Amino acid sequence: MQKSALALSALFISLTLTGCSSSVTLACDAAGGGAQVDAIEVSSEPLTKPTVTFASPITAESIQSRVVIEGDGEVFTGRNLIEFEFAGYNGGTGDLLQETEFDGKNPAPGFFGPESVPNFCSALVGAKEGSRVVAIFPPKDAHDGRGVESLGIGPEDSFVFVFDLSRVYLEKAEGSTVAPEAGMPAVVTTPEGIPGITIPSSEAPDELRIAQLIKGAGETVKTGENVTMHYSGFLWDGGTKFDSSWDKGSPAQFVVAQGQLIDGFLSAVIGQTVGSRVVVVIPPALGYGEQASSTIPANSTLVFVIDILGTSSK
Repeated sequence: MQKSALALSALFISLTLTGCSSSVTLACDAAGGGAQVDAIEVSSEPLTKPTVTFASPITAESIQSRVVIEGDGEVFTGRNLIEFEFAGYNGGTGDLLQETEFDGKNPAPGFFGPESVPNFCSALVGAKEGSRVVAIFPPKDAHDGRGVESLGIGPEDSFVFVFDLSRVYLEKAEGSTVAPEAGMPAVVTTPEGIPGITIPSSEAPDELRIAQLIKGAGETVKTGENVTMHYSGFLWDGGTKFDSSWDKGSPAQFVVAQGQLIDGFLSAVIGQTVGSRVVVVIPPALGYGEQASSTIPANSTLVFVIDILGTSSK
């Protein structure tokens, strides 16, 4: 919960060239291979810019993708935030359009669900962290067959991309189930893992209360780290939901440091392990106190359900 705003904002990043687990249920259909993508030669040395060779013009009737290097990390399901290196080419001319350094130092972040354009979800879904993937996007999937004049891309030009999946975050909490604590809100989830709560009939506690619901086996969250998480926030009075990254469709990222988030939220996250789900009850003094907004009344006791999906130092 950011201190500078009364509602958390979920991070949603979708890349376009004009502007740029235990569960393996996929959010989109995998593209599959084909003769055209098989004809694209890609070097397979990790952490180096790929050498990419293909005869242009090249296109296909539908998206095709192929794993060049097989990773062994978390699976990209279409519901994960990822970090990746990429090189994008005009399939019509063979020209390089844009690329990262492929040195592992500054990968691009992205969240590519089923509605991403180009449809990176279909090209990457099922690939694991550490993989290198090459994909071809026909004009209808690359730019709706309209071209991108500012980049010299014509209506008949395809896109060719090479991706290195340098990081695939968890899509939801996973680990060992922890028995609920008495007096805490009960948390129930949909089949997709989206939480809702039932507030006890008792008065709101005066003190901060934090309970694990799932204990993850990942690294411990430290002060100052950039933490990827899913969260939902509720009012103790009435149980009204006032904010949720799940409802917004993608995880959020926050630096867990004093001045960045309210004190009660910080206490709930710092010291937890990646993969954990926690529920926290935050009294007004550790939340927004007498500050109010259209969604959070003054002196509100807040309840958050938080899935900790990964960390990185910033």
